[in-house]
Amino acid sequence: MPKIISYMICHYGLDYIKYALQSVEPSVEKMHIVYTPYPSHGHRVNDLGSIESGQDILQEIFQLKNQQKIAWSETHHSEQEGQHRDLSVSLCEKDGAELILVVDCDEVWPAEMLQQTLEYVWKENSARNWCVNMTHLWKSFNWCCRDHNWPVRILDTRHSDGTAFIPKEFGDVYHFGYATTNKLMRYKWEIHGHKYELRDRWIQDTWEKWEPGINDVHPTNERDFWIPERFDKTLLPKFMRDHPFYNLEIIR
Repeated sequence: MPKIISYMICHYGLDYIKYALQSVEPSVEKMHIVYTPYPSHGHRVNDLGSIESGQDILQEIFQLKNQQKIAWSETHHSEQEGQHRDLSVSLCEKDGAELILVVDCDEVWPAEMLQQTLEYVWKENSARNWCVNMTHLWKSFNWCCRDHNWPVRILDTRHSDGTAFIPKEFGDVYHFGYATTNKLMRYKWEIHGHKYELRDRWIQDTWEKWEPGINDVHPTNERDFWIPERFDKTLLPKFMRDHPFYNLEIIR
C-alpha cells in the first residue's frame, strides 16, 4: 500500500472527533489535525465566542491509543475553508503522502469500506480527487437521510487534476453532523457557509420540532431532498456503541 496520511480541520467537534479519528487511524501513517479558533466560512458569533476550545479538543483526541500518529497545529491567519484545506494538503505532501485522506470531525469510516476504497484508488491511478457517498445520521443513531452528494475525501498526489467516484457498492461514510444537540446546531448555522440559504425558521420549526413522519428536512435544498428513514445502528462500527448518544431516541 502507498503512504497514506490524513488531515482534519476543526473549529469544534468534541462529540465525534475521537470516533472519527479512531475509524481511520489503523489505515494511515499520520493524522494532521489543524485547529482554527475562527469559523472556516468567515461568519463569527462575536457575543458567543467559539463554542468549544482548542484545549478541550486537544484533550479529547489525545485519549486515542496511538498518539504518536497525531500532528496538531493551529492556524490563526485565515477564515476561509479553501485556505485551510490548502494548508492541510501541503502538510501532508511535505510528509510524503501518496494518498491523502480527508477526514471531517463528524464523519466515521467503516474499516472494511475504507480499506477497499484506498486499495481501489491506488490501483485505478486515474484522478486526483475521489468522491464518496455519505449516510447522514439524523437527530439520533436511529434515523438517517440519504442523497447523491459526493464530497471529495481522498486525494491521489500522483495526479494534479481529475475527479472520480468510489463505487457505491463499497458502502457509505457515516456523517453525524445532524446527530447533534440543539445548542451545537444553532451555533453551526450561525457560522455556516450556507447561512444565508437556510430555510426560514428551519431550526425552530423543522430541526427542534422534528418527529417521525416529518419528511422535508434538508436545511437548504429543494423539497424532499432529505427524507428521514429508519437506520439500523448495529451497522455502525462497534466502537460507536460507547458513544453517549448511542441509546438516545432523539438527541436534544
